[in-house]
Amino acid sequence: MLKVVFDAGPLITACKFYADGKLIVDHLLPGCQIVIAPSVEDEVAVLGAPYPDGVAAAERIADGRIAVDPISSRRWSAHLAAYALGDGERDSIELCSQIEAEALVVDDYVAFIAASRAGLKTLMLPDFVVELAKRSLLTAQSAEKVLRAIRPRYRKGVVEHSLMQLQEVM
Repeated sequence: MLKVVFDAGPLITACKFYADGKLIVDHLLPGCQIVIAPSVEDEVAVLGAPYPDGVAAAERIADGRIAVDPISSRRWSAHLAAYALGDGERDSIELCSQIEAEALVVDDYVAFIAASRAGLKTLMLPDFVVELAKRSLLTAQSAEKVLRAIRPRYRKGVVEHSLMQLQEVM
């Protein structure tokens, strides 16, 4: 099972969109352990509590399907300060390096660049869906449905690129 850190954007997307009658997050969870920083929990499940995606995230946190891990040190603080990242992005990068997660799933462009430059395996949510399919942790058919469901969240070309990559799995 993959251990991955999710930033707020991908978590919101996964808790907002549906494929085959269930939330995207519920397609992903059987193949991975999603870990988030406390600031991401605050952003998504606490501040987002009035929204259905916030409720969905809070339910999965409460029942332990999504783990919240504290930040134990600030290894990258000075480095990340120059990027002017939000708390969630910064803390997700810190957490990913601390818990030795396999990847950071983030959709923010600047956070993606900062994490990649820090040496972390960094994936956008569509890339992560393809990765799960490549590892047979999600069927290619389900991955395709998930990608098509989250298409409205991304700029033109992002999901299409992932669909092309998915063809190699099918």
